[in-house]
Amino acid sequence: MTDLAHRRRHPGWLALAGFCVVFAAFEAVKHRGWVIPAAAVGAALPFVPVTVLRHWAPPTAVLVAFTVLPETNTQAAPGFTLGLAWLAHVAIQRGTRSRATAAQR
Repeated sequence: MTDLAHRRRHPGWLALAGFCVVFAAFEAVKHRGWVIPAAAVGAALPFVPVTVLRHWAPPTAVLVAFTVLPETNTQAAPGFTLGLAWLAHVAIQRGTRSRATAAQR
């Protein structure tokens, strides 16, 4: 198998990443304040060397929690945007990894 075959992208993950990046940017511009640093933390969180932070489930749980628990959009915006940025980072990592790496997991 050639090296090119191992470098194919995963379009589903890349589509999710694009959606999350655009939505997180929209939320950051709309709500401002604590939402901007929360988005930065969410984007940087998967760089922490803990494997669970690179899985799709924790950011999805953050998104669900901040969709259901807060009473107002203003209270929900920072955590929701953190979850979006985090999920975008995870999706970019999964969308751009090689097929060989994906098969090993």
